[in-house]
Amino acid sequence: MENREKFLVGFRDHMARHGHPPASVLALCEPLGLGERDFYTEFGSIESLESAFWEDLFTKTLAAVESGAEWEGFGARQRMLAFLYAFLEKSLDVRTVLLFRFRNLSPLSTPEWLRGMEHRFKEWAAELVAAGSSSGEIAERGRLAGLYPTAMYLLLRSVIDFHVKDTSARYERSDAYVEKSVNLAFDLLRTQAIDSAFDLLRFLVPRSRHHS
Repeated sequence: MENREKFLVGFRDHMARHGHPPASVLALCEPLGLGERDFYTEFGSIESLESAFWEDLFTKTLAAVESGAEWEGFGARQRMLAFLYAFLEKSLDVRTVLLFRFRNLSPLSTPEWLRGMEHRFKEWAAELVAAGSSSGEIAERGRLAGLYPTAMYLLLRSVIDFHVKDTSARYERSDAYVEKSVNLAFDLLRTQAIDSAFDLLRFLVPRSRHHS
């Protein structure tokens, strides 16, 4: 295992045991048998390590679904469904950390430790929007379409928010929420109703940045 991966695993284990990030780089390094120089070769700070941790969760989930035999034949809606189902499944490996970080976090708030995942997800969502627009799944709306990736990111955050509060057997309610919310989102993206939704989004998102 390379040092970068060791630090990501070490961060996960520390968070799961203590409910907060390591107090210092030294506190993270010592149990791993690594030095501070090893850490700073890979990351600039504990905060950048955590950002990489959540970005890594997104990246590995996306790589897993994109490698599936059926992926190329999926439309935009199916790809979003497949990704969110896979994300929930993969998040079970780090559910304790997920609970610590997201249980009391507003879906409209994006702290610094989530910026990496937010950026990567929106890049992918923009590609999804382009494909959906070409196929007719998503209506063309000029500059307004630039807000679609943000809407999809808020969809992801709402799914995480629902999932961390879900106590149903095998998280069946989370799966149902994914299906219903994705279907609603893509139905809206094909109709004029989305215009009103984005008016509300423009109002909410700047306010959320003040409270992140």
